[in-house]
This record gives sequence, C-alpha cells and structure tokens, in this order.
Amino acid sequence: MGGDKSVEAAMNLSSPISEGNQRKDGYWANLKGVPLPVSASDLERHTYCPVSWQLSKAGVSGEGEAIEKGMVAHDKIHSKMQEFKRSEDHASRELVIWSWWITVLCALSADSAAFFFVGEGVIPEEFIQDMGRYLIMLAVVWLVLAIMLISLPWRRWLGRPFGLAQPPLIDSSGLQSEKMMSPFEPEYSTENDSDFGKGGVTEARLLLASIAVALHGLAIYWGQNRTILTFSLIVATLAWLLFTAWQLHRVLTSEREAGDAREDAGLAKDDILAYSDDAGESAALLVDEEIGVRGRPDQIVKIDNQFIPVEQKTGKIPKEPHDSHRMQLLAYLHLVSNTTGTIPDYGILRYGGEALFTVPWDDLARADLTNSIQEIQRLMVEGGAQRNHERPGKCRNCSRRKMCPQSLV
Repeated sequence: MGGDKSVEAAMNLSSPISEGNQRKDGYWANLKGVPLPVSASDLERHTYCPVSWQLSKAGVSGEGEAIEKGMVAHDKIHSKMQEFKRSEDHASRELVIWSWWITVLCALSADSAAFFFVGEGVIPEEFIQDMGRYLIMLAVVWLVLAIMLISLPWRRWLGRPFGLAQPPLIDSSGLQSEKMMSPFEPEYSTENDSDFGKGGVTEARLLLASIAVALHGLAIYWGQNRTILTFSLIVATLAWLLFTAWQLHRVLTSEREAGDAREDAGLAKDDILAYSDDAGESAALLVDEEIGVRGRPDQIVKIDNQFIPVEQKTGKIPKEPHDSHRMQLLAYLHLVSNTTGTIPDYGILRYGGEALFTVPWDDLARADLTNSIQEIQRLMVEGGAQRNHERPGKCRNCSRRKMCPQSLV
C-alpha cells in the first residue's frame, strides 16, 4: 500500500505539500505564521530538477549504485575528520601536560639554585623566609578568589563581551554534541542564574595553582637543613628532567600523528575544524527561524578567522561546480553567517580528494539563494513542479527517473 501511495503522489505533481501564504518579504509561511522549512538538500534537489525534488517530498526515495557509494564515501570522510579531531585533542593534552612538567622543572631548578646560594651565604636566610611567607599568602588569596568565582555568577555580571566572562564552552566540532543546539553556543546561558556554584577552566587553574604554590611556600619556609634540602632538590630536578624529556617525546609523536591525520582529512596546516557532520547522529542542525532554511554542512573550517563551510561531493570530478551543489553550499553560507554573526567571503566545494572550488558569498549569491528558497516554498503550497531541462542524459542519471512522469528516457 505504501508503494501505491508513493506512485500516486509522484504522478500528481500538482498536489500541494503544505498550506500557507506568502509574506510581504516574499517568503512563505504556514497558517500559524511559521516559515515553511527548506533544507539545503531541498535546494540541491530542486536546482537539479524541481520534479525530482517534488518526488522526494512525496516519499519517492532515490535508487542507484551512486547513492550507496556516496553514503559510504561520506562515512569515510567523517571517520577521517573524527580521527583528526581525536589526534589533535590528544596532541593538545600531551602538550599541556608537558608545559606543566617543564614549569615544575623550572621551579625545582630555581629552588635548587636559591638554596645553594643561601648555603654559600650569597642570599640571606631572611630573604628565603620572606619568600616562603609571600608564596603562602599568595596561595591563600588565590584559593579565596577561586571559591568566590565558583560561588558567584560572575560571568553573568561581566557579560558576554569579556573573554574570561564566557561560560565553559561545549565541543564546537559537532563530533560529540548530543546536547548541542548550535555549534557556537555556550553550554548554559549567561542570562539566568544557572552559573551559581559552577566553575570552569579559570576556577580549576586557580585551585590547582593555589595548592602548588602553598606546598612550595611551606617547603621553603619550614626547610631547616638547607644542605640536605639542596641535594634532594638537585636529585629531584634531574629525575624530573628525565620525565620531562620523555613527555616531550610523547608530544612530538602526538603532533606527528595529528599532522598525518590532518593531511589524510585534507585539511591545510592552519585550518581549524570547527564542525563535522555525521549524518545527523549528533551534529548540530543549523537553522534560520526567520526564513525557514536549515541544514548540516559536511564541515565548517576556521580559516583566517572566518568560518568556512565545506561540502564534500563524491563521484566524477567536474570542470566547474554543479549548480545544484553551489545552491546547497549557498544555504550553508547563509546559515553559518546567521549562526556565527560573521560573514564568510566564500565556501568550498570539494570533489574527491583534491579538486577544490571556492564559491563566493556575494550579493548575487544571496539573491540566487533567496529566489530558490521562495520558489521551493511556493511549490510546497501551490504544487506544479516542472522539469527545468531538456537533457535526456540528466534524466538517465536521476535516481528517481523510474517514478518521474516527465522523464525524457
């Protein structure tokens, strides 16, 4: 029965999909005033052929080996992006750990030298005692400050314009974002009192620093036998130097693995992966509630402080981007602009592993996108999709040609 209904709907292309009216701005909304939803995939299918688009809206699924190969290829691309993200995160963690270790090494070296010069009479004992008291006082101040920052909603008081006033950010890649509404929104809002009793990276660093400084100050202040303490510090410094060298080796190995993963994913050296689609499992859906357009770009890469959407295409590499692919990318450019508040200069269409095409985001592109969205919304209300070409080859390659009443083959 389901198949018969699909056939009937496919043959009757004049049937409307939704009820609605056109607004003054040219977009169409339903009877409740909500803009009719148009996805980036809708824009691609409609630009390829309006009949193919309306068949898909009627429930006619595409068929063919190319679709299956494309799905497999996209899964492989996302797996590469995931592997790169994991490698990059691992390298970052190893680098942070190494920075901590080298800081401890510097502190041990400084203490060893200080105690040695105290024993030689170069540095007065009173100076070391005063330094120990100062470090203990500093640790207490940092501890009190950390407790205050955790207890009070200081981020909400300072507001969004201040860098440190931002709440802890969720993963902006979209790879682990089940709770994410947008890849660029904070985990919780600064407009309510939800940040009472919560802390982030700033508070954690203050707590750790206060503990480390307190232990350091106590050791300096209470150290009685400077000769034994100096010898112990020298031994500890040498041992820690070996550990630091080992950690540096781990850092270099991790960075090399991350570089290989970056190259395998097709990203340039300075590109920052901000988002990656995983067929809708967890990646955030970008939505413009004002006009109804929505979609998930394959990737969003930060290049020269711009969020650039990247759309991956499989199959034969064309001499120039297909119009349908360009229209899909224009939707992502609009969504990225609307979501981030920054306007990218261009988007990227990537065919296969090496063929890259840049699509400018200019006034002409915006006009093309607006016209396509409004036309799709009109067809949703009025129906009547018509084939937009006279090319038998295009119909032959269409995945819905078997159900199309206007097919040329």
